[in-house]
Amino acid sequence: MTIPHDMPIIVGLGCSTLASTREIVGLILSSLLEANLGPHQIAAFGTHSRKRDSLALLQAASHFDLPLRFLDDDELAPNLPGTCEAVAAAAGPLLLGKRKSRYATCAIAAAARGFDPAAFGQPAGPSAVMASSTLATSLAGP
Repeated sequence: MTIPHDMPIIVGLGCSTLASTREIVGLILSSLLEANLGPHQIAAFGTHSRKRDSLALLQAASHFDLPLRFLDDDELAPNLPGTCEAVAAAAGPLLLGKRKSRYATCAIAAAARGFDPAAFGQPAGPSAVMASSTLATSLAGP
């Protein structure tokens, strides 16, 4: 399926506690390349609400300067084999099914007409955003 290069997309993410920010960003970039999409098209990242404590996911979203939204079970698209796919498809039609790296997963969906990232799942809490920002700054070096 070819989509216009100005159509917004949603990236569904998942990971284990061993995933690094670098691994997640690399998986996102390779998935976008495979789907012939660009980072400028990403409207938001989404993941399951059980991943609220994942600094690696928060930092990956921050790398793209985009929000990470958290979805509960009842907000996921039904009848899909993986969580990252169910998260992405909650926003619109799936464009790229689950892709995996060693410790992370990624899926991509086209944002449905009228999609509002602010109404997609729940935002990260202020303490999580602050922790992500502080850690990213401390890792940057002097």
